[in-house]
Amino acid sequence: MQPQHAAVRRGASRIAITIAIAIAVALVPTTAFGGTVFLDPGHGGRYPGAVYGGVEEQRVNLLIALEARKVLEARGHIVAMSRTGDYTITNADIGTWNYAESTDTYRYFADGKTGAYPIPYDDLQARCDKANRSGADIFISIHNNAGGTATGTESFYNTWNTPTDAVLSRSLAGLLQSEVTAHASTSNRGVNDVGYYVIRWSNMPSALVEVAFLSNATDRAKLLTASFRHNVAVGIADAVDRFYASKPFTPIEPRLQGADRYGTSAAAALSGWPSGADAVILASGEDWADALAASPLSTRLDAPVLLTAKSSLPASTASAIRTLGAKHIVVLGSASAVETGVAEAACAAAGLPTDAIERLGGADRYETAVLIAERMGVTPGAGVSLVAGTAFPDAASASAFSGMRGMPILLTRKDQLSGVTASYLARHSAEITSAVVVGGPAVVSQAVVNTLKTGHAVTWLWGADRYSTNLATLGQFWPKGTMTPYVATSENFPDALTAGAVAGHAGQPLVMCGRTYLPATTRQWVMDNTARIPNFTMVGSTGVLSNLLEYELAKARRVPAP
Repeated sequence: MQPQHAAVRRGASRIAITIAIAIAVALVPTTAFGGTVFLDPGHGGRYPGAVYGGVEEQRVNLLIALEARKVLEARGHIVAMSRTGDYTITNADIGTWNYAESTDTYRYFADGKTGAYPIPYDDLQARCDKANRSGADIFISIHNNAGGTATGTESFYNTWNTPTDAVLSRSLAGLLQSEVTAHASTSNRGVNDVGYYVIRWSNMPSALVEVAFLSNATDRAKLLTASFRHNVAVGIADAVDRFYASKPFTPIEPRLQGADRYGTSAAAALSGWPSGADAVILASGEDWADALAASPLSTRLDAPVLLTAKSSLPASTASAIRTLGAKHIVVLGSASAVETGVAEAACAAAGLPTDAIERLGGADRYETAVLIAERMGVTPGAGVSLVAGTAFPDAASASAFSGMRGMPILLTRKDQLSGVTASYLARHSAEITSAVVVGGPAVVSQAVVNTLKTGHAVTWLWGADRYSTNLATLGQFWPKGTMTPYVATSENFPDALTAGAVAGHAGQPLVMCGRTYLPATTRQWVMDNTARIPNFTMVGSTGVLSNLLEYELAKARRVPAP
């Protein structure tokens, strides 16, 4: 009997190994690309969804999503979720998309409503907000259906936007439909174009899958089994892998980029000054303080801004200096920001003697900005821009219009003007009678604005965050006419400052976004101005501004019908 027991054990072991291999195969990625996937288990908390036989839709949606997360993560994907338990996403009144029939447009605002069964827009928008901020490449909403004895799976996408959106969202929905029905052995009810809120207002390619029918007893029984839910999860994962394998995110807009921040500044300089430049401006690529005020000087001197490391001149910067044929090097900041040896290396790259160097460097960023302003001289009627010396995004937002209009950018502390800034304004009180302040009370206090109002007509531009502040500048200085905005990151300074200089030189606005994040307010601005924008120019590599962001801008550019 002993040998028989051993054989049984060996047989059981082989079966266990076979099962383990089968599970491993299901979990192994089918492509080398690991993406970021946002899963939205529909309903939750106050909004249970369909309820049949004591089974709540929100519960089975969540179980499928958790299983899909496990499979996707095992394949190397990053997964974010709208919820991981039985709870409402939000009960608050937040900004949502509302259709305005009088103007045939959508507006994004808090509408004072928090209840519109089965799920209020606030709860749905909170899911979109989470997805949009997560950096996810794709959005998948998981639901289960209801309706008599109907059975099977159906998937949805929305194509009221651009052809790019239609193609990618439809592709994702089609892959979900084919893979889920194949793995879960459900009947195929097809793929449909429906404008569900979450797939409309999530920025990335989005699809919604209705796995089965809770109202059908057979489907409901399947949904309550772990094996069925696992098969659905594997179907979702295979659809995701196939979507990524199609290499969906390709360039849409022109792009100025280099291998790093220095290469990007060189690419922008060569693009903006294709015939060369007599002067170049050299600024630190390691600290933004001295470069905040560079854009107006760039326009005044007709000189591109190039970035450098503190202690060595990057090869891309040296090459750009040679190609531009510069005869004059203007260095921003003291030797603690850009060392003397680096400035001399820049001269050597241009074949210039060291007396071609002009340094504008004060004791601090506030004094450097004043030195730049004095170097520019005063443009009659132009006024000045004032930004916080501690917030580069607001300075970047000010850079394009300041450069375009010849307005020096001055820096202020939050609660009072710095001494050098106040002195500069006093010296030029007869010539400078207006000022534009960029940045809200969190960075520029009311007290500073009040001080400035003595002797100046002040325009104060700000919003709830850096993106809304950026939009305030766009509305003020580009209210009409065709424009081709430059797009820069708000998340780190080098490419934003480079973009501000080249945008100011071109007389174009600068739009601030995240690497993959298009704020809802910026999306509305793009929608409202679609007819005025033939294209955008991205500034920075895809590591700074992803191809997904280009897709998101494209998705925003067509105003939908309701």
